[in-house]
Amino acid sequence: MFGAVALAIRGRSLPSEALPDRRVLYVALTLVSATLFGAAAFMTGRLPAPALGATEDDWWRANLGRVLVSWSLVEAPTLLGLVAYMLTHDFRTLIAPFIGLLLFANYRPRRLTER
Repeated sequence: MFGAVALAIRGRSLPSEALPDRRVLYVALTLVSATLFGAAAFMTGRLPAPALGATEDDWWRANLGRVLVSWSLVEAPTLLGLVAYMLTHDFRTLIAPFIGLLLFANYRPRRLTER
């Protein structure tokens, strides 16, 4: 999916030689992304395993709020990276959305309940 998006925006992106140096943007996006992705990993790692004899619905009822917060922590830098790309057309800002897509695949609902 990410490859298809990259091919679709290829014509609108500037070559790396033509891009201005935006160190503050890259450092800020990296720090925000690392902090929020790390917080999501920490929160997801602390989710309890399903109790013996409990149904999957019981687990979701008990942990839905925590799961939504961890997904939001992944989504925030993903959206920031997309906004940065739309404003600057600098393809280097798409690293945050790419990492976010990988984390969303890792934190899919079925995987969270298979502990």
